[in-house]
Amino acid sequence: MREAVWGGGQRVRLVTGPPSLVTDPDRVRSIHAVGFVGDDVLLVQNKDGSWTFPGGRLEERETIDEALERELWEEARATLAPGYVPVAATRVEFLNRVPGKVYRFHPTFLLWVAGQVAVLSDEPHHDPADFVTGRRVTSVEEARELLPPLEQEVLQAAVAGREKTA
Repeated sequence: MREAVWGGGQRVRLVTGPPSLVTDPDRVRSIHAVGFVGDDVLLVQNKDGSWTFPGGRLEERETIDEALERELWEEARATLAPGYVPVAATRVEFLNRVPGKVYRFHPTFLLWVAGQVAVLSDEPHHDPADFVTGRRVTSVEEARELLPPLEQEVLQAAVAGREKTA
């Protein structure tokens, strides 16, 4: 398990571990995917130059599956094949309250899934959040070098899960 504290005004503790960290599926507020393209991995680049996996927040009344499909298409022009599986979860705990902000769920969860990419379109992407600037398909080894520690841990869980089913 990995624990980190992020943020300035809104400080949060992130605890990442197995998917069983999700104690209530209704509290999953964000979904991200480790998408395999053959033996390689799909990454997206953020405005700040960092690399991560595509995904994002669930919109109102959206299911996890709907959010995953929408986020992957918006950020990477990709879709996953059926049968993707949860590989990790991050529990987000708010350490302080920001005045004027509504806290409907505490804690909330980010779910990480892994699966095979079924479609990778050449159509230009447009991230409505204007945060993702591009995508890249790269080897697992290179992805480990590009990703921050939390995503490296998620990648390791995805690779280990894939090896078990191979």
